[in-house]
Amino acid sequence: MTDESSSDDDEDEIDNNSDSDDLHLPAGQHLLVDIKNVDSSFLNSEKKLATAMVDLITESKLTLLSYHCHSLVPIGVSCIGVLLESHVAFHTWPSEG
Repeated sequence: MTDESSSDDDEDEIDNNSDSDDLHLPAGQHLLVDIKNVDSSFLNSEKKLATAMVDLITESKLTLLSYHCHSLVPIGVSCIGVLLESHVAFHTWPSEG
């Protein structure tokens, strides 16, 4: 003899979980952008790129959870921002502009 009520409860649980998922559905696209002719001192500044990333996230009305920028040797910077909705990353090559 099987207990069919337990399978109904499982279905209800799935339905309840799906309601909460609607709060933060992916709403964007994956973009890969190459930008040329940018001042090399900007591209090599951890502080300026961190500010630009936070400003971009704020202006886009996204939710920043954490971020980290790291200066590279000999030049360049990589930044990553973890968002509630996804992530954003910058990688720079100042010698390329």
